[in-house]
Amino acid sequence: MRRTRIIATIGPASDSKEILGSLLSAGVDVCRLNYSHGAPADKSEIYQRIRGFEEELGHPTCILADLPGPKLRLGDFEGVIFLKQDSIVELHCGVAEMADVSPEKVPVAYPGLSAELQAGDPVLIADGLIRLMVKSTPNCAGGVVICEVEDGGPVSARKGINVPGTMVDLPAIGPRDEAALAHAIEAGADYVAVSYVRCAKDLHPAKEAIIAAGMHIPVIAKIEHPAALINLDEILDYADAVMVARGDLGVEIPLEEVPVVQQRIIDGALSRGMVVIVATQMLESMTYNPRPTRAEASDVSTAIRHGATAVMLSGETASGDYPLVAVETMARIAEATENGLAIQGINPSSLAKFKSTRAVAHAGVELAKIAKANRIIVATEHGNAPRLVSGYNPGIPITAVTNRIRAARRSHLLPGVDCVIVEEHERGSITMQNAIISLLNSGRVKVNEIIVVISGSPLAMGGPTSTVRLYRIDANGEIIGAE
Repeated sequence: MRRTRIIATIGPASDSKEILGSLLSAGVDVCRLNYSHGAPADKSEIYQRIRGFEEELGHPTCILADLPGPKLRLGDFEGVIFLKQDSIVELHCGVAEMADVSPEKVPVAYPGLSAELQAGDPVLIADGLIRLMVKSTPNCAGGVVICEVEDGGPVSARKGINVPGTMVDLPAIGPRDEAALAHAIEAGADYVAVSYVRCAKDLHPAKEAIIAAGMHIPVIAKIEHPAALINLDEILDYADAVMVARGDLGVEIPLEEVPVVQQRIIDGALSRGMVVIVATQMLESMTYNPRPTRAEASDVSTAIRHGATAVMLSGETASGDYPLVAVETMARIAEATENGLAIQGINPSSLAKFKSTRAVAHAGVELAKIAKANRIIVATEHGNAPRLVSGYNPGIPITAVTNRIRAARRSHLLPGVDCVIVEEHERGSITMQNAIISLLNSGRVKVNEIIVVISGSPLAMGGPTSTVRLYRIDANGEIIGAE
């Protein structure tokens, strides 16, 4: 079983039923929906389409809703324009949509940019591929900024804008984010990613909205701003998972610092038993080519070897020419990397949350090592217990046992974890034995195998995680060690 999870961004190149089905069958564990593009309501049909594969695949599907965040973007316009090197382009700030866009003038949605820029400031577009230099600015909101194109290239609507060294005065969760979050909660997203997080406080509105809706949706902090690195510990202590969003991060800090910062974020997340996603430009050349560069393959492998629990495809699957090939390639790289790695257990030492569950999870992992168990199965109501077990990287498959479809869906982002849905009984031992029978029937466990069971008591899922049991499947398929 592949431990590393693959996240694929779903867009125009992959949102059809045929392509979606192919991606999920090829190894996509999580479907990312990017709310930076399009209206929230436009994604309702995609949610339904992804969920529609659950019966066909025989397991739940997982959806990550990625909020726009306080990120500067170009406004809306039709088609693609080409900004030519050494040419002059006007940035019309406060213009959400422009009908007569041209290489000489483009819209910028945020009106305040013209007040915050100064002559000589760099303006980077499309993850830094396009570089402008400010020649003049009106020093007031809603004005026109005159720029010279230093590095040109193609530009389309809603591309991101970065102004390194400038703290843009935008709220962490603005009106666009609120609308996206409300839709994601109602549509049943399994994870929510908050973009451009600068401090732990930026995550509060999303968490509060989720609680107010009576839902349990883990929140992912995207690290892509220098301020987040200053406040990294507090962000990791508060977030449920973290993403190294290298696109914006790589233009907000010196390029040569990105690998070191990536490792710092990964190490901080692993010490807390957190899921950590590495994203952006992992197989970028596959947007237009059927094969990646050797450097890209090494980049993916390096991220996995350094501890990343998930890797993400963006434009490769959202708008690329080879979405299926990109997923298949990512899966092969991940599997080859994992096969070449010696199993190394991790001891998350800085966990601030779920301390009692963490202790039981640790005990279960240690028992599995001593007993040379073949699998660990973990009862869960929301997904916390299997996440903590997975955080120790026991080197054997982990199965989350739940009676909740939403918890089952969330398990798809947890490294090395699969899931089985069973009915909960008054006695936790009966619930977990039924889970073992289900695994036996599906071929995921075999006779003579040893299984460590972690559950609550007396209820397996509803009660606090407190019990560790050791079972063995005898030659007749009977569960030995059962009460």
